Amino acid sequence: MRILLVQPPRWSPDGHANFDAIERLVAEHPGTGDVLLLPELAGASLPRDAYLARVRDLATGAGAAVVGGSHYDGAINRGAVFGADGELLSEYDKVHPYGLELRSGVRPGRPGDGFELGGRRLHVLLCADLWYSASLAGRDGLDAVLVPAFSVTRWDGPAPARELWQHMSVARAYEFMTYVAVSDWHHESTYHGHPCAGVTGFANPCPETRTGFFTGPPEAPVSAHDLDFGRLDAFRQDRTDRGFREGLSGGLTTG
Repeated sequence: MRILLVQPPRWSPDGHANFDAIERLVAEHPGTGDVLLLPELAGASLPRDAYLARVRDLATGAGAAVVGGSHYDGAINRGAVFGADGELLSEYDKVHPYGLELRSGVRPGRPGDGFELGGRRLHVLLCADLWYSASLAGRDGLDAVLVPAFSVTRWDGPAPARELWQHMSVARAYEFMTYVAVSDWHHESTYHGHPCAGVTGFANPCPETRTGFFTGPPEAPVSAHDLDFGRLDAFRQDRTDRGFREGLSGGLTTG
C-alpha cells in the first residue's frame, strides 16, 4: 500500500479554494497512491454537505481513498474518509481541541472507529490527538495511524515543533507497532496570524536502517511512502517472540 502525504503551500479560510489547490497537486501524481492524506482544516468552515462532496469527488477523481483532513462542523472539528468508489468509509472528530480552538469555542468531539482498506486496519487521529496515548489504547493491531495536522507554533521558527512531532510520531509508531503518517500545511502557512511548523512526515517502527525511523518534512507538496505490511507483521512477531508484546487481547507491554 502506498500513501501520499499532501502538504499544500498555503491555507485559506475558503475551503473550496483549499480543495481546488489540493486537486491540482494530486493531478500531478495520477494513479501513484492508494491513500491520500490531507492536512487538518482542508475544508476550513465549509458546510458539512459541501465538505463531504469535495472529499468524495477527490477520492473518485484520484482513484484512491482520501482522508479528507477536517472542517469545522459547527463547534466540532470533524473529518471523513471516502474510498475510491465514493463510499464513505469513516468519520472522525478531534477529541482534544488545542490552543486557539479552545479559546474560540471549539468543543471536543468523539473518536472515530477507523476503517479497513485492502484487509488492513487504518485509524485517523486529528492533529493534537496523536499526543495522547489513550487515543490508541485498546486499538491493538492497527496497521497505520493517519494524522491530518495544522501545527501552529509559538516557537520562533519551525525547527522545535518539528523535532517534537518527529519524536512523538516515532514513539507512537514503536509503542503501537504501526506506521504513523502526518500531513501538515507548508511551514509558511498561517492560521489567523499564527505560523505553521510544517511537520509532515512518516514514522516507520521497523526501518531497514537506523536512519529510517522518520522521513520528512518533504520539500515537495506531495510525497509518497510505501507501507510494507509484510515487514510490519514480521516486526510484530519478533517483538512477541522476545517478550516485548503480549497477545492482542491482553494489550501491549514495554519491556
